[in-house]
Amino acid sequence: QNQLHASCTQAPKPRHTMAQTLQGKEEDVAKLLAAQAHIGTKNVDSGMKNYVWRRRMDGVHVLNVASTLEKIRLAARVIVAVENPEDVCVVSARPHAQRAVLKFAKYTG
Repeated sequence: QNQLHASCTQAPKPRHTMAQTLQGKEEDVAKLLAAQAHIGTKNVDSGMKNYVWRRRMDGVHVLNVASTLEKIRLAARVIVAVENPEDVCVVSARPHAQRAVLKFAKYTG
């Protein structure tokens, strides 16, 4: 518990540069870009500011691909650590994520 508490109080990590973003597997970056996973919305709350790379002229925020990959990898490590895959519940509030949720459910039971 102390380790969890200590990690919650650490200062936020500095933002990634584009060069650091591309250090991830190029294939992973290409897939995220092709899926337009880096395109955010015009509204960004304070909890999302660390994940925004920049704001376009039309007001849409572009997400940091390195942060996205980091969170995906963290989620994968957590899911793999669960003993029974059927105990994992995936939820999405976005309609366009329904296919991914259904595919995940198909492969995990």
